[in-house]
Formats: sequence, C-alpha cells, structure tokens
Amino acid sequence: MEENIDVKPVTVRGVGTKFGLISAGIGIFFFLVLVLTGQNAFDNKWSWVNVIISIALLVVAHREFKKLGDGFMSYGQGVGIGFWMAIVSLLIGGFVMWIYSSLIEPEVMDRFYEMQRIKFEDQGMSDNQIDVSLEWTRKLFWPIYGFFGLFFGVLMAVIVTIFTQKKNPNPVF
Repeated sequence: MEENIDVKPVTVRGVGTKFGLISAGIGIFFFLVLVLTGQNAFDNKWSWVNVIISIALLVVAHREFKKLGDGFMSYGQGVGIGFWMAIVSLLIGGFVMWIYSSLIEPEVMDRFYEMQRIKFEDQGMSDNQIDVSLEWTRKLFWPIYGFFGLFFGVLMAVIVTIFTQKKNPNPVF
C-alpha cells in the first residue's frame, strides 16, 4: 500500500526566507558581540566578516534549493533567493539593531558618530560643515543602511549565482 505524502515544492521565497532568518540571527549575534566588547559595530573594518558569512549562506541556500528541488536552479532563481535573504535579514536584523541602538544602548550610535566626526576633522572640514554633515548622517543613517544592505545583498547574489546556477538541460515551458 502506497501512502500519499503531500510534499510542498521548494520555492525561491521559502529558501530565501529561511536563510534570511539564519543570516539575521548571525548578524544580530555578531552585532551584540561587537557592542558588548566595546567595538564600533558599524565600522567598515568588520564588513568583510559579514560578506564572507553572507556568501557562505548564499551558497548553502543555493545548494539546498537544488537538493530539495529538481536538482537545477536558474540564474533568476538564484538571484531571487539572494533577494529574499537580503530583505528578511535586513528587516529583522536591522530592526533589532535599530531598537538596541535607539532604546537599549544609544551609546552605540554615539561611538559611530564620534568616529565620523574624527574622520571629518581629518579631512579638514570646518566645525560648521562637520555639524551639518553629522546632522544629516543622523537623519539618513538607517534609510541608507537599508538601501545599501539590500543593494549589496542583491549584487552579491548576482555574482555568486554565476557560479552556483545549474541550468536544466530540458527546460519545461
């Protein structure tokens, strides 16, 4: 006797969301480690760690999509997985970071702004220019963080998918 088992087909959004949640969790953990050790969590010197982790998660997500599906993944599907990973990771991870740095420990952002002030001073900007620049940095930090996070997440998917795609030799239209 055969049993009918309902197996949901693997989807780009499903795999992307799953790995976006994993990415958000890792990002939040990394953020908290940096903050609790007194580091500037928004310093560019730490971004390479996030890039390596993101690439590794994207490769694993692509592998899972192919394994759970028909063994193939188009270029568009690979980029779509990366898009969903970036959206979910940014929404959850970014929200937690915003809450933490706004309500729990505002000193996190103060360290970042102080680092910006020092950079501006080193560039020879006047006090008035620095004040205006920091005012706009405060206003636009989180929207820019979200925009560039999504942009670079998708860009990374565009590049990684070149190497991880596996075209179906017999496409069904």
